[in-house]
Amino acid sequence: MIFSQQALNRIAHLAMVSAFALGLGACASNDEKEDTDPVELVEITESVKLREVWSRNIGDIDALRYAMLKPAIIDGKVIAANSEGEVFAFDRATGKRLWETELDQSISGGVGVGNGLAVVADYRGRVVALNLVDGSQRWQTQLGGEVVATPAVGSGMVVIQTVDGKLLGLDANSGEQQWRHKTVLPVLTLRGTSSPVITAGVVYAGLDNGKLIALSASDGLSRWEQRVAMPQGSAELERVVDIDGAPVVRGELVFAASYQGRVVALSREDGRGLWARDASTYHNVAVGAGAVFLSGADGAVHAYNVGNGQIQWNNNQLLRRELSAPAYFGDVVVVGDLEGYLHAMDPTTGQFVGRTRVDRDPIRIPLLADGDLLFALSDDGELVALRLER
Repeated sequence: MIFSQQALNRIAHLAMVSAFALGLGACASNDEKEDTDPVELVEITESVKLREVWSRNIGDIDALRYAMLKPAIIDGKVIAANSEGEVFAFDRATGKRLWETELDQSISGGVGVGNGLAVVADYRGRVVALNLVDGSQRWQTQLGGEVVATPAVGSGMVVIQTVDGKLLGLDANSGEQQWRHKTVLPVLTLRGTSSPVITAGVVYAGLDNGKLIALSASDGLSRWEQRVAMPQGSAELERVVDIDGAPVVRGELVFAASYQGRVVALSREDGRGLWARDASTYHNVAVGAGAVFLSGADGAVHAYNVGNGQIQWNNNQLLRRELSAPAYFGDVVVVGDLEGYLHAMDPTTGQFVGRTRVDRDPIRIPLLADGDLLFALSDDGELVALRLER
């Protein structure tokens, strides 16, 4: 099995990865080495334009440690953070800066919003909650465990997922810990952690062991758990089945996908499986136009029928371009890549319908679609708001 460079970058146990990479170098032919290069972009005929509305540079995102600082939108504000400890609020429509707060910590997890709060966390497990109105600090809490996932905020709780397999429920008003859920992790995992989501008093979380769980937000009691992926093979690298993308809740279903595993649609109520298809991704899926869209670990983009999981199309023209998670925006599907391009695809055919370059650094962080605007954040901190035009 040949792993992509992006996969190797995300393996947490560096010694094992180094040995594996040396083995590949010794046995790979020149042709195989060429196949690791990103494919060249082909010219397309654009029928839509992704027009920049505004942009702001907020400072670097720590790509080497794989910080995934996804911005958040609430109450007409875009809340964004960089790895140096700065948190910003911008007017959603104009990009005007509303406030800025400097924290004496390197931010690695965020931004979670809700209950009047913007919540971020750091590599040492410190969680800070800011007032959404003016950015002033409401509380901070020291937890055990590194945090690289976005905190979930809702139902009067802040839920934190740590890289060592813990889910921690904090009171949104005080930051005091209310409950703890611990999972035993596999020997080897990818660098990264799925971000939990809270919907209607239930926490949904993807785990590094390939399971999706549902917990009560108020007390952390388990409601159900379901295996998304089953480890395969004898080597530890072959058995990596992390769920690193956040679960996506739509209607009565929750969607999730794993690395070297499957993409699934499950019942929100009891975790019963509606359908499952083989897949491999580091990201969350997107749902829209009757389909589930997925950026594969190899750079292929796939669309599955939302009702039965049947494949609708595959686009293999972005292989090895280290794509972001897809976003369903307007009536197109958009992904970012390692050279700062955004690619727009027809959701029914997978054909390219538009392309724009917003930066020269990678766009790894999940895109954020909100009404008539799409927000992208590059590794060097270029935050861009775009509108779809025909």
